[in-house]
Amino acid sequence: MSFLQDLLLHTYKSIILFTISLVVVRLMGKRTVAQLSPFDLIFMIIMGSAIAIPLEDHDISLTHGIFPVIITSLLNYFLAILITKNRKIENFIQGTSRVLVRQGEVILGNLKKERITMADLLVLLREKGVTNINEVEEATIEPNGKLSVIKKKYMQTVTPRDLGLWSNEGIFPTLMIAEGEVLQDNLDKVGVSIDQMLRELNEKGITRLKDISAAWIDEEGNVSIKRINEGIMQ
Repeated sequence: MSFLQDLLLHTYKSIILFTISLVVVRLMGKRTVAQLSPFDLIFMIIMGSAIAIPLEDHDISLTHGIFPVIITSLLNYFLAILITKNRKIENFIQGTSRVLVRQGEVILGNLKKERITMADLLVLLREKGVTNINEVEEATIEPNGKLSVIKKKYMQTVTPRDLGLWSNEGIFPTLMIAEGEVLQDNLDKVGVSIDQMLRELNEKGITRLKDISAAWIDEEGNVSIKRINEGIMQ
């Protein structure tokens, strides 16, 4: 095979595999691009390996790279649908959030469970602009490996709302109900009992959880509800 033929073959394979990969990643949605879950990461690794094989060896058919990409893409797609329908499966596959710091105190047991050292934690906090751990009200490691930090009230930046110039529904809303399912962990986090939540729903004329697409509470205790196929009610 001449150099020109070899170059054209490489170009042809590269264009085909690049196009397929671009379409697949685009179909996976923005969540896959923005934050890789464990199964998303595995999918990307398999896809990269499958694509590399026919590019490196001309004796291997192009279909040997296309078929694994298509099959793993379908598995990834159906698994993504499955975890949106079942929260237990989502927690098992993607993991759950875990609090590492509360009220300026490091929870060493949770650090060990997440295999994070104190040095790692301090790096993550510095990336969030925190240089003193005593400034932290709560720091939580998310399933995608990112650290969410809430500073203590006196350390938070003054906002127009604090000056009485602007108001909103709260900057840290917590989801209480998703697709008719009560999120008990989130209720415990904000200190709201199921009875309190049900009373609030009854006051808004809602008697069945399955009618609710989403319900959340903001930092001021205000509850917002989105009914299935309807807008948000407050």
